[in-house]
Amino acid sequence: MRKHRFFISEEPKNYTPGNQIEIDDQALVHQWNNVFRMEEGREVIVLDNSRFEYEAAILKLEKNKAVIEILSKKKSEIEQKIKILLCQAVIKKDNFEWIVQKCTELGVEEFVPLIAERSEKKNLNIERLRVIGKEAAEQSGRAFITKIHEPVTLEDALAGTKNDSIVFDASGSPLHNSSAIIHNSCSVFIGPEGGWSERELELFKQRGVKIFSLGNATLRAETAAISASALMLL
Repeated sequence: MRKHRFFISEEPKNYTPGNQIEIDDQALVHQWNNVFRMEEGREVIVLDNSRFEYEAAILKLEKNKAVIEILSKKKSEIEQKIKILLCQAVIKKDNFEWIVQKCTELGVEEFVPLIAERSEKKNLNIERLRVIGKEAAEQSGRAFITKIHEPVTLEDALAGTKNDSIVFDASGSPLHNSSAIIHNSCSVFIGPEGGWSERELELFKQRGVKIFSLGNATLRAETAAISASALMLL
């Protein structure tokens, strides 16, 4: 039977077999008791955001805490060849949350919500996005939690970019082979529903950001984000 996966820490702990760990995360303990109906002796996979995964047995499960024992440790078998930082212009909240969920499943390492000229004037709940990302990582077998940054302007995002960068826009040439232009990591810029403004496209050109398209069809922002991520990661 497939073992359920849970992050018990967002900071690497380097657990070793034989370690006994007390879990006092109330949300996680509630989930074990009331959602998954766990019992003492049940084995699970626990994660500490280190790209390792640990088999563990539940030794004690009470209302407000649990104790587990680490049984084994191994490197995650799901590793991406490149690291993608997805700079996504802010769109409607539900659609943005869907992007975070699906792109986390695909293996995007980091998200930067962008305040673009044509962004939706919607307030994102960053903590909720982080919960969605964490749950998507558990569900998809990832051993790291996608990092979600606070919203920034396009200018600030470009100023902080230190790796290969590409932007998707209908004016660009089709991207057929991402491995030919991307090395170890890449920042990927996806615009809002109304697209990038002329000023923003000129800014990308000034910064040397390569401009590509995802074909001739006009895609919704969330479709573009997921398509671009899949194109480069799968």
